[in-house]
Amino acid sequence: MHIPFTKVEAIGNNFVLINALGLPAMNWPVLARRMSAPHFGAGSDGLLVLSESTTADFRLRMFNPDGTEDVCGNGMRCAAIYVHRKGLIAPEAVAFEANSGIVRAEIIAGAGGRPAARVNMGIPSMHPKDIPISLGLEQVVNYPIEVGGETYPVTCVLVGTPHAVIFADLHFFWDKIPHASALLEVHSLFPERISVTWCFVESGDSLVIRTWERGVGPTMGCGTGACAALVAANLRGLAGARACVRSPGGVLEIEWPDRGEIFAAGPANIVFEGEWPVAKDEETESGK
Repeated sequence: MHIPFTKVEAIGNNFVLINALGLPAMNWPVLARRMSAPHFGAGSDGLLVLSESTTADFRLRMFNPDGTEDVCGNGMRCAAIYVHRKGLIAPEAVAFEANSGIVRAEIIAGAGGRPAARVNMGIPSMHPKDIPISLGLEQVVNYPIEVGGETYPVTCVLVGTPHAVIFADLHFFWDKIPHASALLEVHSLFPERISVTWCFVESGDSLVIRTWERGVGPTMGCGTGACAALVAANLRGLAGARACVRSPGGVLEIEWPDRGEIFAAGPANIVFEGEWPVAKDEETESGK
């Protein structure tokens, strides 16, 4: 058995997308681990699975390269461009059923007139029980956490998936993401692990970030990380309600009007298509 897949990317955050409409449920965690593997698989930052939904246009699931299920802003934008390019939606908007709830995206004009995608990532939460983080606080803002003999002030934000945002000079993280990221991801304060986003404030409307994603490691870009960075910068009075957020893979435009729903806009592309030979244990149904 062979299943078709599509390689997609958004600001260098790359995924394998499987259009599972009409396909039986498969062992998606195993497929995610194998297909995401560099050298031996298609190589990606995760697996996107597009399937039927009774509450939205489509259901979209995202699995990290270690097989854990998560939520991804760039993945949402990639899926929006995919269904648009494939003619699976008539209007210029699409609603996805995701683990974080219903996520709505729209197709907009990008650079050079190419289609881009803008996604509504919902209302961010800073409450420890949502992240979750084992602290009895109302918000975790600039909270000191010690790892590897160093102390880092973190601001924790949930934007579909949790992030610990750390403000630092650009030279500290741009060329090589700090090893502290891996230690913070699995810190005992975070029972479900956490992604770590390093942020440099160029100005009130320009941020530079790098993200270590839980279950993935360092990536070229991160949509939820860009959103979390703007929220953290805004809470500390370092940025306004909108900013261009630059990652190594490109730039996203993030808007957080009235501290309500947060929006991420930017390019996304189909890279290539292929077929994956399905092994017997990858056919095992793991649930819908």
